[in-house]
Amino acid sequence: MVISVALLGFGVSGVFLSLNEKIKKINTDKLLTWLSILYGISIFASFVIINQIPFDPFSLLTDKIQFLYLPIYYLLITIPFFFSGLIISVLLSYFKNEISKLYFFDLVGAGAACFAFVFFIPIFGGNGTIVIISALAFVNAIIFSFKEFKTLAYISGILAIIVLSFLMNVNGSLPINSSPNKIYGNYIKARPELNMFSAWNIFSKIDVMKEEEPQEDGYDIALAIIDDGNATTNIPNVKKFPLESKPADASNLAFAPKDSVNNVFIIGSAGGGEILSSLYNNAKSVTAVEINGILNDLISQKMAYWTGPLVKNNPKVNLITDDARNVITNSREKYDVIISAHTISASAVSSGAMSMVENYILTKEAVDEYINHLSNSGVLYVSRPETQMPKLITTLKKSVTDITEGKDNGKNDIIVFRRPPNDFETGKSFLAGVLFKKNGFTPDEVIKIKNETAKLSLDIEYDPVSKQNGYYRELVESDNIDNEINTAKLNITPATDDKPFFDKNIGFSNLTFDGIKETFSQDDKAILALKDKPVAETTLLAILVQTILVSFVLILLPLRIFNKKKINTKDKNIQQEKPFDRKFLIYFACLGFGYIMLQICMIQKFTLLLGQPVFTLLTVVSTMLVASGIGSFYSKKLFTNKKTVFIVIALYAVALGLLNPILFKAFASYDLVIRIIISVILIFPLGFFMGMPFPTGLGLINNEQKKFIPLAWGVNGFFSVIGTVCAMILAMTIGFKFVFILSGIIYLLAMVLISKKFNKEQELKTI
Repeated sequence: MVISVALLGFGVSGVFLSLNEKIKKINTDKLLTWLSILYGISIFASFVIINQIPFDPFSLLTDKIQFLYLPIYYLLITIPFFFSGLIISVLLSYFKNEISKLYFFDLVGAGAACFAFVFFIPIFGGNGTIVIISALAFVNAIIFSFKEFKTLAYISGILAIIVLSFLMNVNGSLPINSSPNKIYGNYIKARPELNMFSAWNIFSKIDVMKEEEPQEDGYDIALAIIDDGNATTNIPNVKKFPLESKPADASNLAFAPKDSVNNVFIIGSAGGGEILSSLYNNAKSVTAVEINGILNDLISQKMAYWTGPLVKNNPKVNLITDDARNVITNSREKYDVIISAHTISASAVSSGAMSMVENYILTKEAVDEYINHLSNSGVLYVSRPETQMPKLITTLKKSVTDITEGKDNGKNDIIVFRRPPNDFETGKSFLAGVLFKKNGFTPDEVIKIKNETAKLSLDIEYDPVSKQNGYYRELVESDNIDNEINTAKLNITPATDDKPFFDKNIGFSNLTFDGIKETFSQDDKAILALKDKPVAETTLLAILVQTILVSFVLILLPLRIFNKKKINTKDKNIQQEKPFDRKFLIYFACLGFGYIMLQICMIQKFTLLLGQPVFTLLTVVSTMLVASGIGSFYSKKLFTNKKTVFIVIALYAVALGLLNPILFKAFASYDLVIRIIISVILIFPLGFFMGMPFPTGLGLINNEQKKFIPLAWGVNGFFSVIGTVCAMILAMTIGFKFVFILSGIIYLLAMVLISKKFNKEQELKTI
């Protein structure tokens, strides 16, 4: 939504500038100064007002006032991008001869912003960073006005100081309000005395709340609340070793069939609950991998007074901040137990956006890695919400069959369990899971697991001895799992690295009006209820339809009105103007569409090689933007035949789409620094060439028609919005490999659209 609205603001600004004659009569520096001031004010004011609106998109059909909040919310987010887009549109259209340099600085600035983002967010938080951005807009105004408009420069400086003063108490003066369905986040705000700790990193905000009720197992907990309640994790209070009581954690099931455990690998160790279970069950070595560095810092340092000897100075525990898939791929060890306890948070699916990193944790290729890294009698424990058990079973079955080349069909390897749903969960349990044993479960081991489930108040839904009737039995004992997948009502096809959407249970083919209606009819249980609703599909389609409608109203309709006015006018000068070639508009649409699709593909795919979101963001996005900026700078100098650029982009995109699994597998074992360097080497050439077509196209627009340059910028922005949505829809249905190839084809289409212009330009140079 945010990316779409940002690009939408850019698009509207381009159309506005193209059709507004009065604004063009204002002194350029004065215009840019006022636009910068309005930009700074709109950033700050929009943020303040947004946080006063109790907007909850998933209650649209149960709370009618949300239909009023929705357009206001969209408008407030759009306004700052409208003003920033106007600044860029003015610069591009007024200084046409410097387009290559301007576009260079625009993209290099965007690349530098990735590093600024990583620096500011952890220090100042999300709300504090908004203050910084607003102040930078006023600094921009000072730069434009200092030479000729001193008064405006002083006003801008005063506004910057006023805004920066909010940093002294940013959480008190600029609080971030949460959706009503985020119960924990709102509860801790109502009870600030319970807040033990708060911190931001670039992809999450974490608050720690002390749980007032004592725990029956003897380990009191502090509750780490992620993003105000999208996910939570328990941080146990450990006083001393040896541990005096058994923790009441479902991961104990993984140890029930084992007499002894040498080493354990934990995928997403979070608050340390599974580390505690492992140590209680006498694991000699625990490798605990958690992607969120705040959580690791909490349990090992900042809250060591609470976690005691659990992690700090514990030679048995190796705590790693990284992507677990990446770590285990590079490991040569075999593990007796591998644990993945609710690793993918609810935030990915409940926000309508598929997670860019965590979803690679449960693809078929990932499960292949886990099984291959198990010892001969090793146990894999995976817990997820009950709605995802069928997909988890089919993924395991496919992996086992492929790894053993059909010798093992998984019938004796799988046990399914769940916690009975409580009143809050309304029918489907949020805690269910699968136990997989590499050499199959013996009857004695099944009995041990049943005894453990009874102690934990869990139910066994299927085991290879009792063979309980039901859907799980059908899946586990099926000799043709592909047939079960194809005939299932819901999407139980295993996620793959090409389509890494494990949380996608519905799919576009199963989307119904009732499902869409249910998605927007949630109450305060939305985070749990949305796990089996088509949130991603509904959200993506809604944004796509919205964007197409807005494109028509704000691009095609104004253009048509403008052409009619031009025909009816009596002004001879306007009548003599040549009509703007619509192929140009389609050309810039292709560039916006193709660029953003390739960027999204690379962000998604390079997470497999780089792991942590911070490194993916810095490496992929900043490299692509800076490389595109440099490409823009040299767009007039390198190639006499401009078609070469498009052909190179198309071939490179297709090659990267087809070869990335091979390349990533080859480089996965290298140190992170080497992987980052390799990623830059792979990304830079493509980004370099992708920076050339936009300034090249603008350069082909005649000086008499330069007023259409903002329109080209607007069209580029609108189709970037459509590209973000289409990239995800296509990836979810067909896969990222196809999106890479399609992006290359789109660039070739762009080349064809203005090939006559290239030929004509070449002929003029020859003459």
